[in-house]
Amino acid sequence: MAKDRRERVCKEGEPMEGKEVLSLVLRRLKIDPNAPRSALGFSWQEIVGERLYPHVKIVDIKLHTLVLRADHPSWAQITMMQQKRIIAELQRRYPSLDITMIQVIT
Repeated sequence: MAKDRRERVCKEGEPMEGKEVLSLVLRRLKIDPNAPRSALGFSWQEIVGERLYPHVKIVDIKLHTLVLRADHPSWAQITMMQQKRIIAELQRRYPSLDITMIQVIT
């Protein structure tokens, strides 16, 4: 039987630090944390703020539209009321994504 040569989550019996584990997982999934799409996901909490973050998640980016999912219609409405601010921040941070609209589904 061939020995599994993948990196372990433990080094010499000691658990790896969280950032090392995250880096390992991202490498295995071939996700570049510096790519704008990935970076958007990592900075989403900063962009929408502490109040919206637990209730509104990124689903996809289709053409120039950021598709979001809200866990309740009220949070969808609050997100749409902040659409202008969110889009301005997205355009400032990630101009290459060219996001001009937000769609919120519940």
